[in-house]
Amino acid sequence: MGKHTTGHLHRCYAWLVDTIDQHPRGISLEEISQLWGNNKDVNEDGEKHIVESKFHRWRRAAEEFFGIEIVCDSNGCYSIANHDNSSLYKIARQTLNAFAVSNIIKGNQSLDKQILYEDVPSSQQYLTTILSALRNHHTLKMVHQSFWHDEPTYPIVEPYCLKMFRQRWYLLAKVIDNGKEGDNGKLRTYAVDRIVSIVETENSYSLPDDFDANKFFDNIVGISNVNGKVEKVTIVADSEQRKYIRSLPLHHSQKEVWTGEWESEFEFELIINEEFKRELRAFGSGVEVLKPAWLRKEFRKEANILSEIYATGK
Repeated sequence: MGKHTTGHLHRCYAWLVDTIDQHPRGISLEEISQLWGNNKDVNEDGEKHIVESKFHRWRRAAEEFFGIEIVCDSNGCYSIANHDNSSLYKIARQTLNAFAVSNIIKGNQSLDKQILYEDVPSSQQYLTTILSALRNHHTLKMVHQSFWHDEPTYPIVEPYCLKMFRQRWYLLAKVIDNGKEGDNGKLRTYAVDRIVSIVETENSYSLPDDFDANKFFDNIVGISNVNGKVEKVTIVADSEQRKYIRSLPLHHSQKEVWTGEWESEFEFELIINEEFKRELRAFGSGVEVLKPAWLRKEFRKEANILSEIYATGK
């Protein structure tokens, strides 16, 4: 029967977490059991309720599978710890969304070609190894092939954190030995999808007490130039592009400081790195850089080069 397959159990775990997640103030086992009895998509055998022993099996399995904690308060109501706040919750939410889409497609096969999912180009086996090393505070031995070098590197690193940016996972790690003079002891970012092989060692390390991943990347967009100088950036966006910038801010420091009928002015305080420049370039002529002067000059130079390229009439 379907309920005995691994895939179906995972869908049951996802349903349970999603049900509890929809009640951040808590939901009782009786209410969960009633919702299960009314469910038509995952409850394939039409069970009228969930027995308590099965619920706790599912709860423990779901906690391990999604990397979250389901807590019970003094009133016997269940909720997800660190709801909306932790990185683990955000990852779990993405996984739950994927399961939700899978359940919809399973019940409506005709939608299979109408729902398009964007893949994340990172090997799951490498993420599993990195997460294990992070949890155990063990060093990693890698073979890493950067886009920018012909030959791979063979770093031994202390993993500090994982960060996703533009559908790619990146590992921030302290270099113990990279075979390069001057690299040892520095923090480097490694694209996980460029890892050729990786091994978790038995060698332990201690994460600095003052390290905070959120603060480390606080002043940048993306993953590069974390030690650069924070500057104030001012841009003007036209009436169309400002809608996108409002709905999906480019950086948490973003402020809309002036609004006109046809355009708006935005300010940022951040380190200007290549990722932030790419964000601005993506808006094309819909965004104009006003300050700082050096960035405006750089964008004007790029615009002139593009103008010359497209003026050839090919």
